[in-house]
Formats: sequence, C-alpha cells, structure tokens
Amino acid sequence: MPFLDRLLRRRGAKAASSPWLSLHAGESALLGALAMPSAASRRCVQLMPPAPVPADSATLRVWRERCRQRVRGTVVLRSSEYRVLPIEPPPLTPDELREAARWQVADALDFPVEDAAIDVLAVPSHAGSQRNHRFVVAAPNDQVLGWLDRCKAAQLPLGAVDIPEMAMRNLSVLVAGDSPHAFLYIGFHSTRLALIWKRELCSFRQLDIPARRFIEGDAEDRNAVLERLALEIQRTADSFSRQFAGLDLEALWLASVSDAQGLADRLALQVPQRVQVFDVAEHVQVEGGAVIDAAMGRDYLLAIGAALRQETM
Repeated sequence: MPFLDRLLRRRGAKAASSPWLSLHAGESALLGALAMPSAASRRCVQLMPPAPVPADSATLRVWRERCRQRVRGTVVLRSSEYRVLPIEPPPLTPDELREAARWQVADALDFPVEDAAIDVLAVPSHAGSQRNHRFVVAAPNDQVLGWLDRCKAAQLPLGAVDIPEMAMRNLSVLVAGDSPHAFLYIGFHSTRLALIWKRELCSFRQLDIPARRFIEGDAEDRNAVLERLALEIQRTADSFSRQFAGLDLEALWLASVSDAQGLADRLALQVPQRVQVFDVAEHVQVEGGAVIDAAMGRDYLLAIGAALRQETM
C-alpha cells in the first residue's frame, strides 16, 4: 500500500535488502515463512511454528528472534480484508494514479474510501489489445494499521502488504516464467484461480468450493463440482484471450491441499489447457515442517508464496 512504500523508503537500502518474513492469518492458525539464502537453484524457505489467531506482537517477536538476522515482514490479507477492482487508468504518474484510482473505485467499496489503503497493480499490455486496465487493491486502513502496530511492537519492520493472488503469482512464475498460464489453488475453504502473463496478475477468480467438495459425497456430486470448476476456468481463459487479442494460456498449474494428482487428471479431461500439478516441494526447499497439515487444517502455501516476493516483480 502507498504509505507502506513510503515507510520502506525511509528504512534505507539495508532494510530493503533484508529477507522477507511472511505472515498469514489462516482460519485455524497464524502461519509464517522466512525466505532463506540458498546456493542451490531452488529457493529456500523456513517455516515458522504455527501460532494462535488473532496474531499478537509477542508471537511476531518470537518469530523475528528465531530468524537470527535482520528481516522485514509482509502480511497476506484474508479475502474479507481487501477488494480488487479493475480500472481503466488515466495517463498519470504512479502517485497521482493511486489518488485518482481511489475515487474511481469509491462506489464499489463497502467501506469508506477515505479510510482505505490503496495500491495499483500493473497489468501487461499486448499489441492489438483494445483496453488498458489495471487492478486497484483496497483495504480498510484499520486492517493494515493493526498489522503495522503489532509489527512495530515486535520490532519487525513491515515492508509490504500482500494478497493471496500475488502470493500465488510468486509461486507460479517459478515454473512458468513469462509465459501465459493459469494457477489453480484448491484450499481447505475455497478455490482460487489466477491468470498470469509476463509475471503479472492478469485475471483472477475466487470460488466458494473447498477441497472436500472434490473428494467427499457421491460420484454425481463430485462430477458436478468439477464440471462447474472447469466451466469457470474456461470462461476466465476465454475472457483473457479476448482481452489480450487472442493470446492463449499454455498451461494450468494446480496446487491442492488434497489429491492434487487425481484432481489434475480429472480436470485435464475437461479443459483444453495442459494441466500440471504444482508441488511446492519440487520447486522450493522447505524447512521446518510440513507444508500441509490436513488434520489441523493448516496450509503454508500462501505464506511461502508471499515470502518469495521479489523487488523486480
């Protein structure tokens, strides 16, 4: 968000080069992941021990001390804590655009725009495309300031505020790079779809379909849910192709908290994209525990993605 950008600039180059410690308040626990230096080709993260929610500064202080180095925090907001809206931006400087975007989305927010933290995400352009648009991320100031206060009390510099779709982007580009692709994340409580091209978020959907819907119930119900998901994927892909003048998605990467390979095999029969399983352990060296604890309903995937954010992205 803009005021966090200003805070980060005031911290200086030393803080700006520190590793990211991500903070994600899940449904059942506060989860964290630290980006670690690695000589190998794979990125490396250290998982923090789960802590109760809501988060408190004591937990953040313990995590910061476990890192044994200077770190900076990034927070992954919950779905209920932000809105993402498309706009067609006027030709303005970045600071001017943020202020103009604030009023462009004012009527679409369910909280006062005067009390919102606003940022604008770039969307890549394409020759032949008829539209120029960007995404506005808006969150109530009290949500962001609450994290800022807790981090300050823990002496953990808060350098960024993230959203799940951008954490997914950070993971998907590890395997797909600049190519146009989709990343499907089937979590314990919902399913998210992000379309990425040139390492930027181009489109997204969130569906009220938890992972259990794909594996529980009778065959007819499971098939109906899968057909609905395939339809949503194709609609989103078709919209992407129209927006970017016929550009097609080359692959769909699927991450799931349960039966990822089985879901990928079934989904591959219903969508034209090449469906591939994204196993974070194949692309990121993860230390400190399991990425998924199904019994406790814990999933570190978004925390890992947020920790892997890069300044050039």
